[in-house]
Amino acid sequence: MNSNSLPRFLLMFVCCIQFHCIQNRDDLFYSATEGNQKIFENYALKNSACGANKLPGSLALGRVKIDDAKLCFRAIELTSCPSWNTEGFTPDPCKVIGTSFR
Repeated sequence: MNSNSLPRFLLMFVCCIQFHCIQNRDDLFYSATEGNQKIFENYALKNSACGANKLPGSLALGRVKIDDAKLCFRAIELTSCPSWNTEGFTPDPCKVIGTSFR
């Protein structure tokens, strides 16, 4: 490493930290509690709109990827009431919400 490389590296490192180029992995996940709460909230909104009393098919036991949860919420929002009121119906994105136990 030549004498100019170290100062450049340090400058880039400090800039990345200052401008949040390095993302905290925890920002990509909801906790299990927060994920379940948001899932129940979205189910409650859809139940209210469709006159149903449906519960989520399962609970998140670990962290929930925020992007996966948002896909589920969008699928719930876009589901028609006749489909929502069908016995045993769960939107596909909600069936595959990725969880992480790390």
